[in-house]
Amino acid sequence: MIIIHGDNQITSRDHFLSAKQAAIKQGHNIVDLSGDSLQLDQLIQAIKSKSLFGSANSVFIENLFSSRPSGGKKDLIKYVEQNQSEDIVIWEPKDVSSQLKTIDSKQTTKFDLPKHIFAFLDSPTLTTFHKVLEVAPVEQIFASLCTRLHKVLLGQGRFTLKFSPNQLGLMNSQLLTIDYKLKTSSSPYDLTTALELWLVKLHNE
Repeated sequence: MIIIHGDNQITSRDHFLSAKQAAIKQGHNIVDLSGDSLQLDQLIQAIKSKSLFGSANSVFIENLFSSRPSGGKKDLIKYVEQNQSEDIVIWEPKDVSSQLKTIDSKQTTKFDLPKHIFAFLDSPTLTTFHKVLEVAPVEQIFASLCTRLHKVLLGQGRFTLKFSPNQLGLMNSQLLTIDYKLKTSSSPYDLTTALELWLVKLHNE
């Protein structure tokens, strides 16, 4: 079993997909499961059964530990804890270290965000943005910024810079607009330039 987790979603996701490709090359049958809806009997069947061609199953699960608390989730995690030698790869989109205390540390891999990204998230300026671009792709920076702003709006995070509730709401709207224009190819700028212009405007308002 391998558990891949951490706040560096892009890197951890790449590692998860690489593990899946490696299993395919080894001739394993891939079984994809979602932790949000997974039932214990489904997991047991996926692990114990073989494909029609007799090849072993490699089970890939997303969002098991980060799914909502439930009795079913407890049963699944208990089963995973008791069957750590099985061919299971679990991917979590965040740091779930607090839930892995009974898992052999050799079977878990955590991917942390580059340290410079926290300086940018605490204080989003052109200077901190250009610094973090040296160690992280702009897509990851943008996703982390959106996540941080969402947490701030929910009262779960902060910016070093002081913004009023109205400013925070406007910032959220502006980032959503940037995301929409990029996805619909209606933006005249690439993501890096769009964020640079957004930061300039942010500090000039």
